[in-house]
Amino acid sequence: MERLTVLLTLMALDAGGAETHAITLAQQLKKRGVRVIMASHGGKLTAELDRSGIEHFILPLDRKLPSSLVHSVKGLSGIVKKYGVNIIHAHARIPAWVSQWVTYLTGCPYITTSHGIYSTSWGMGFLTTWGRRIIAVSEDVKYHLINNFKVDAGKICVIPNGIDLERFNPRVDSTSVAQELGIGPEDYKIVYISRLMGARGEIALRLIEALPEIQRDFPSTKLVIVGEGDKYGVIKSLAQEYNSRVRDNKVILTGARLDTPLLMNMAHVAVGVGRVALEAMAMEKPVIIAGEAGFMGILTPENFEQARKHNFSGRGSDKKTEAPVLADAIKRLLANPGWSRELGTFGRQAVNKYFSIEAMTDQILKVYHQVIEERGHTSFSGDRC
Repeated sequence: MERLTVLLTLMALDAGGAETHAITLAQQLKKRGVRVIMASHGGKLTAELDRSGIEHFILPLDRKLPSSLVHSVKGLSGIVKKYGVNIIHAHARIPAWVSQWVTYLTGCPYITTSHGIYSTSWGMGFLTTWGRRIIAVSEDVKYHLINNFKVDAGKICVIPNGIDLERFNPRVDSTSVAQELGIGPEDYKIVYISRLMGARGEIALRLIEALPEIQRDFPSTKLVIVGEGDKYGVIKSLAQEYNSRVRDNKVILTGARLDTPLLMNMAHVAVGVGRVALEAMAMEKPVIIAGEAGFMGILTPENFEQARKHNFSGRGSDKKTEAPVLADAIKRLLANPGWSRELGTFGRQAVNKYFSIEAMTDQILKVYHQVIEERGHTSFSGDRC
C-alpha cells in the first residue's frame, strides 16, 4: 500500500482555533506515517511546523484578489503534482475555492472542514465550495450547512475538535510564566485566550468592565488576556486606564503566545469558547462559555450536552455576554473552590471521553480513505461516516 500524502490548506497560520486544530491534526497524521504538507500565507505558528518537521509552503491563500487566487491555484497544483498528493484538506473558504480549481486541473480530490457558522452573504457565497466531503465540528454547524448552504446531509461528517491531553496536562509547571507576568501565588487569575478581533475582542473589554465588581469581593484578582487582533489597541487603552486608576497591574496583556498550556494552567477561572474552552477543560479548569454568539455561563454537567451541540460557542443561549453576568459567574467560581475543582475534574474526563485527538484523527483518516477510494486513486478502504 502506497504512503498516504495529505495537503492541508489554510488562509494563514497565526494563533486561532482552526489553525491550532490543523497543526495538531498534521502532527498526529505524521505520527501515523502519513506524509503531511501544509500551505498558507504563513504566520507565527509556522515555527511549530518547523519543530515537527512538517513541510510548509507560502501562498496568498488569505486573499481574494484575482491575481492571488490564480497564483494560489498554480502553486497548489504544482505541489500536488510534485509530491503526488492523494487528497487536499481545506480549512477555510478561500483555500477551499482554490482547492476546487486544483481538483479540476490535477484530479486530486479535496474536502473541507467547517469550523463555525459561516456568513451566507452573496460575496462570500461566491467563494464557498465544499468538496467531496465536509467535516463539521458540531451538530449545529452541520445543520447550518444543510439549511443555509443547501449541502447534502450525506456529504457531512460531524467530527469534533480533538485535544492533545499530553500537551494540555494540568501537571505542567506555570511558575516561570507567572513570574514573567508579575503574578503571585496569592492572586486569583482569570485567563481569557482568543483572537482579539471583532466581537471576540469585545469580550475582553467586557471582562475589564467586570473587574471592579469582582474585586470588591476578591481584591487580589488579576485578568490575563492572551491574543492579538484589530481590537488589541482599544483593549490595551482600557487596560492601562484601569491599571492606572487602581494603581496596580490588574489587567495583563500578553499578546499572541504559543505557550498556551502554561498560561491556561495559571487560571482559577478560564473564559472562552470553542477550542479554547476544550483546552481549558483538559487543564482541569472551570470554564465560563462567553462568546459573541451568546453567554452560556459556567460549564457544568447539566448544560454540557447543550454546549457540546453548539461547539462550546455560546450559541443556543438567549443571554448576551455582558459585564454583570461575567462578574457574577466569576465570583461564584472564586467563592466555591471545591465546586470549581469538581468542574475541572469533570471537564478533563469529558475531553478524554468525547474529544481525544486520537479519535479525531481516526475519523478524519477514515474520511480521507473513503474519498480517495471513490476517486479510484488507491485501494484504500473505509466505511462512510
